[in-house]
Amino acid sequence: MKIGLLSVMMIKSYCERLNKKRRKLFPPHENYEERNDIPYKENADFYNQFDLIYGKGEKKGCCVIDIHGGSYIFGNRKENFFFGTKFVEDGFDFISVDYHPNDGHKDTKEQIDECAECINYIFSHIKELGLEGDKFVITGDSAGGHFALLLALAINNKDVAEKLGYCFNENHVEAVLINCPVYNFVSVGETKMTKRGTTRLLGPRFKDKAYMSSISPRAYLDTLSIPLFVSTCKNDFLRSESLLLKQEMEGKNVPYQFVDIDCDDKRIGHVHNITDPNEKESIEVNQAMCEFIAKAIS
Repeated sequence: MKIGLLSVMMIKSYCERLNKKRRKLFPPHENYEERNDIPYKENADFYNQFDLIYGKGEKKGCCVIDIHGGSYIFGNRKENFFFGTKFVEDGFDFISVDYHPNDGHKDTKEQIDECAECINYIFSHIKELGLEGDKFVITGDSAGGHFALLLALAINNKDVAEKLGYCFNENHVEAVLINCPVYNFVSVGETKMTKRGTTRLLGPRFKDKAYMSSISPRAYLDTLSIPLFVSTCKNDFLRSESLLLKQEMEGKNVPYQFVDIDCDDKRIGHVHNITDPNEKESIEVNQAMCEFIAKAIS
């Protein structure tokens, strides 16, 4: 039996309730210096903004740019606040990027375009934003992992940027770190869902394999020139995506770390290190991320 539009919307509603609960459990803390709701384009609405938390203690001179997930149809930058505080405590500035969730009419490329515009804005306003240093890394989870890897490849390779229709300034990123990501976007369009359900998730062009491939990180992996960190876990429903990426990273001459959490606890599932950073396994992943960044920028 295929999953239809009603099932997709029920999943979205359930996840939004979980995220509201999480924001109550992990609210912003007065001990952090923040700048919230910074617009990255004219006439910006809620989604065309980003939040910034400044690093504490010994500053690393590096900013972590994070792109949230949400199956392309839900989520927002506020939900990754507590995840970001781990990096802040380690001396990194942290920016949470936002973009419009899909409503069934947009192409996924439009969401990626918004993330690219946000990152270009950040690159062009380093001093105005009060960022320490000019080093950047990109992180992302689930659908955000898709966007983060694709944009990291484009930022550091002008040929990829040109194919995607972007022009980034002279800044580059030092590393890319993705958690439970979508890697082979073409395979996502081949899910066992009805046409209406898949359109709601991915937009109306999900059957166009050439289009899906054109915005898939897999199509450009051979251009990767910076360190890559990938995490997944036993209960990650997208684990096969990470395993495929791991397989295709073999033999490449770039630093690479793959963290695969072997745990039967159902709470330790897809993007567990984002949804509950206090779990032992989540702490393991996020600490590994901080150490990976520190090594990449040293």
